[in-house]
Amino acid sequence: MYQYKCVAEMKIKGGCIRMKKVLVFLMVALMMLSVACAKPAAPAADSNAAAPAEPAATTEAATETTEAAAPVDGAITLGSGYSIMTTVKLLGIGWFDRTETMVREFAENTGNNTYQTGPSEVDAAATNQLLEDAIATGVNAICIIPFSPSSADSVLAKAREQGIVVISHEATDQVECDYDLEAFDNFAYGAILMDYLAKGMGEQGEYYTTVGGLTATSQNQWEEGGFNQQQAKYPNMTAVERKIETNDAQAKSKSIMAEMINKYPELKGFQGATSQDAPGAAEAVSEAGLIGKITVVGTSMPSIASKQLEEGSLFAMALWDPGLTVYAMQTLAVMMLDGNGALINENLDLSKASGYEGGLAGYEKLSFTDGAGDGKIIFANATLVIDSVEKMNEYKDASGNFYL
Repeated sequence: MYQYKCVAEMKIKGGCIRMKKVLVFLMVALMMLSVACAKPAAPAADSNAAAPAEPAATTEAATETTEAAAPVDGAITLGSGYSIMTTVKLLGIGWFDRTETMVREFAENTGNNTYQTGPSEVDAAATNQLLEDAIATGVNAICIIPFSPSSADSVLAKAREQGIVVISHEATDQVECDYDLEAFDNFAYGAILMDYLAKGMGEQGEYYTTVGGLTATSQNQWEEGGFNQQQAKYPNMTAVERKIETNDAQAKSKSIMAEMINKYPELKGFQGATSQDAPGAAEAVSEAGLIGKITVVGTSMPSIASKQLEEGSLFAMALWDPGLTVYAMQTLAVMMLDGNGALINENLDLSKASGYEGGLAGYEKLSFTDGAGDGKIIFANATLVIDSVEKMNEYKDASGNFYL
């Protein structure tokens, strides 16, 4: 009010300014004052100009989310609630008892509905029916260890057309799969078996080989890897017969060895492919009183062949843990179902990604190659060799039973 009074009493050359003009002047002055007072607001405008920092923070948060989806020290959070069927070559033998144990563990550890099926005898048609049944029930993924990969392709193609993920094992020629997971290079594995056979035979003499069947891809590759190794390194050894089929039956392998002992009096060795071949052959050697004279090696496991190794009728067994392989297969299936298929590459530590306590030994470093179809073949490094009772006893659980 003091300012208004002073202004009203001001005189300008010709006299006093009328009150009306004073008021106009005051209004203009107030407007100018308002503009002048608004100038300090410029820093506020600068603060608003810095607002893009907020999107930058949002981008940073988005980066954190992206990184969370990628493995942190190899760990991946696996999804749950999927239905996954694992079908194996044959039920009722120790090898696939082990896989079934790990199928159950995967279900318990991850919250997925996983189960194992398989024929009661080696039968490709029976396997295909099990696959058809699984497709009809709407499973999300199929993990398959086929006796005859090519026989299963037509049904697996139907599964993939319906969006079902397919992971195979022991089937590098499986056309209809997303991935085929191998525990190792199959030819190299066969060469290892041959090295042990040669050691037991003193690198000379006659031997023969068996496989479960001529359509069992991996088994035939093991046999060929062994034969190639013998040809290259052990010229004084001779394969008298190769790839005799046993149909994964221990009794049949035993009877074949008995026949071969009579047929080839100078027989010195044997290499078997299936988990039943070497134990059966070793049993025949023992009954013939030829322990130490005929060397027996092959794929097997302690729960099947401990007696033969202990008595010396079995010189050495090579293997991998099929349970860990199945756990790895199911991990791959869930990763694909989760939309994390892009993470399945040579940088993947599948052991850590599985989240399995203790890890999946041999699956830390993977190599990839093109498969028979549009899928990929994955090779791990999970070979085990047991040639002594001491080594064999390392595979006992807390109860003193062999878990392999």
